[in-house]
Amino acid sequence: MAILVLDFDGTMTDAEAEGGPFRTGYLEDLCMLVGRSPDDPEITAIAEAVEAELADDPAAHPFMWSGRAVAPATVDPYLRMVPIAHRILDRFGVIPSHVDRGRLLGNVLYKYNYAKTLGRPVFRAGAATALAGLAGTNTWIVTNSDTHAVAGKVTALDRETPGVAWLAARVRGGARKFDVDDDWTGADAELELPDLARPVLLRRKRYHDILHTILAASEATFADLVVIGDIFELDLAMPLSLGARVGLVGSERTPPYERAYVTAHPRARMIDDLAEIRAFAFG
Repeated sequence: MAILVLDFDGTMTDAEAEGGPFRTGYLEDLCMLVGRSPDDPEITAIAEAVEAELADDPAAHPFMWSGRAVAPATVDPYLRMVPIAHRILDRFGVIPSHVDRGRLLGNVLYKYNYAKTLGRPVFRAGAATALAGLAGTNTWIVTNSDTHAVAGKVTALDRETPGVAWLAARVRGGARKFDVDDDWTGADAELELPDLARPVLLRRKRYHDILHTILAASEATFADLVVIGDIFELDLAMPLSLGARVGLVGSERTPPYERAYVTAHPRARMIDDLAEIRAFAFG
């Protein structure tokens, strides 16, 4: 039988609705760093200009991590805040070191403001029914987010719609899907996508190791794996390259080049309704 791995934030949740407090809090922290008030119109204008640029041409504006382009920056408010932050810090000449910025933006401001979303999870339509319908299957959640934070969201969903609590113990967080390890050779280095000038980087070792551990426990291989996520480059590209089947849960911010590639690939499909997941994974 297939083994199903689900991403969570943005895949089972409505990232745009849920990420509102994250965006607001992050901008307030940036204002403090550059010595501006939280309602400064210049800060607001910078944020809106960057978001418009990302929406107009997602292929031209990647999310940068440790100096590498590792994902589209436009897909959710968590990713979009990084280029917004860089633009604001550049404008006011604050924290010029990209190493220091990486530590601040990724380790401090992200975690601090992500915590503001935990008390008000907002799930995609049909998430509870879809997850409850997976009971009895070999399904896991693998996420960049903290294990306990996502398990808490699952538990909260179960309080609203009982039937999904079983998944809370099957969350594996800290997948670090952004991290590219060039020294690891367990996957091809790159994947070329039509209409994307840069390569998709595949050597996400930490993410691979979590998937491998799940598969090994069932004496399974990547050919037995189905992965569902909302960002092809982060969630799906590496497992697809190793033989898995993948489903991309789209939104209005899904880059067209990701949508086109998934639609054309024989082991991939767009997921327009979360109710489609069980049949796609398990037949």
